[in-house]
Amino acid sequence: MALATEFESTEAFVNSLEADIKKPGRWLADHPLIKKLERKELTEAQIAGLMGQVYRQTCEVVRWLGAIYAKCDDMKIRREIFNNLVEEELGGFSNTDAHFHLAARVAVAAGAEREALDRVALLPQTKALIDYGDEICYRDPAWIKPFGAFFGFEYQSPKAYGPIAKALSKSYGMKDDEVLFFSVHVTADEDHGDAIVRVFDRYARDAKTRAILRECSNKYAELYYGMLSTYEAFH
Repeated sequence: MALATEFESTEAFVNSLEADIKKPGRWLADHPLIKKLERKELTEAQIAGLMGQVYRQTCEVVRWLGAIYAKCDDMKIRREIFNNLVEEELGGFSNTDAHFHLAARVAVAAGAEREALDRVALLPQTKALIDYGDEICYRDPAWIKPFGAFFGFEYQSPKAYGPIAKALSKSYGMKDDEVLFFSVHVTADEDHGDAIVRVFDRYARDAKTRAILRECSNKYAELYYGMLSTYEAFH
């Protein structure tokens, strides 16, 4: 596939990014986790184990957003980052709770002990995802790179998280407030995805920047896909 250039519209660039993440090992809506949950093939211990990993990673997101906010020199973009941070840290726009607390609810509903979640050992897939987030959000001076990475997750997560929420409710009897981590991302990440596209429209006008954003999007999608596979480590 030809790389997007500065002569392409933002819409064409976004479409090409989406085509790239609709590949095996990146596209969350095709993750085997979803069918396994729908068929009730996972044990509750596997769900609890997976959600312990997701909880640990989600705890890092608010810190990443804070770092990006501090680096960004565009006031309008900082407002977008701040709004995202308010939702992640407080559930301020969805009127729910911090997203890491919502992740913990799923784990507890599957049998995990709430106090133990902060001590969950990171599996290699989760550590790789967190390490990458730390690299682009803290150590890399380019504040736009994380927007490419987050596109790789937030632009597609509603298509996967809606079915996951439904499967946990239908197959495992979880209550609506226990699956909010997944259901709230359907609307929240649609909004965040729109905000990311606005950043692209303003700052991703040249081929070099677009190539960097594409690399970040693909890598984050692959790493997040890998983390969702960690249920395989539990029984």
